[in-house]
Amino acid sequence: MDRKIRSGQWLLPLLALVVFVIVRIGAQVDGYGGAEVKMLDGEKVVTIKFEPYMELCRGTYIQSPAVLSQLFCFYDVRNMHSIIIPSKVEVISNDPFVALFHGIVHDGEIAQLQSLGGTHIKQSGPTNDSWLPVFYENHQTFTLHDRDHPLVERLTQRIEKVTGLSCESAEDLKVIYNEVGSFKTSAIDAIQTKEEYHRFAYAGDRMATVLFFLNDVSKGGNIIFPKLHIAIPPRKGTVAFWYNLKDTGEANPLMKYSICPLLEDTKWTAKKVLHTRGNELRQPCRPESAPVPETK
Repeated sequence: MDRKIRSGQWLLPLLALVVFVIVRIGAQVDGYGGAEVKMLDGEKVVTIKFEPYMELCRGTYIQSPAVLSQLFCFYDVRNMHSIIIPSKVEVISNDPFVALFHGIVHDGEIAQLQSLGGTHIKQSGPTNDSWLPVFYENHQTFTLHDRDHPLVERLTQRIEKVTGLSCESAEDLKVIYNEVGSFKTSAIDAIQTKEEYHRFAYAGDRMATVLFFLNDVSKGGNIIFPKLHIAIPPRKGTVAFWYNLKDTGEANPLMKYSICPLLEDTKWTAKKVLHTRGNELRQPCRPESAPVPETK
């Protein structure tokens, strides 16, 4: 399922506005890389810091040698499946742990996933009933349970093998379709609201995220972790994996991420969130890692 949308001259001011909104919201939520307020000659001066958002979205940010020297790649041969077909793992952050698994999902499987959602996904197209053309439905999703198709069940089993974690209480696979102009502001996949606590009372907190990239994107669409100075460009067949929780079981604010505006093409991803239930022994909570309260 190949869909292309040509961007016109109207797209440039729209994307500039979108990037500014991402930076501004990210600054308010994260307190990082956003607005700096100073007093100069009795007047308040507000300086907007676009970095590292702009560089990360453009893909021009360069990590310091001290950080790069600690990163590495390896072939994972932890189990029998990996010995036959070892996973290609690229570690892009050690603490907190973020890694890429290359070549995990194949072209035929990607085509099947897209076809399974063909009846749900519709190309939105631009509309002109406002002051500039916009895409009202440029972010669409559909969910697939293991019982819906053998492919979905195979992908769940593959996730368990490459991550070493259990998908016993994992959420259904969510396939996400994006068009030009789509973006996402600062978010974290850990449980944040009381409604989510009640919804996932049986499954526990959202421990880790597995994100499949189902097509290449020529411009835009990077997933960025501003506080870690990490940008992950969409690469077909690659899987991004990260933990949303600290060793103490609390949500890790460093794992807040944004999705940069999509400048060309369309983007397909698939996401599966793993929960703590069933992983108590595989990824145990370590209360000793909690900070020691100050004594008065």
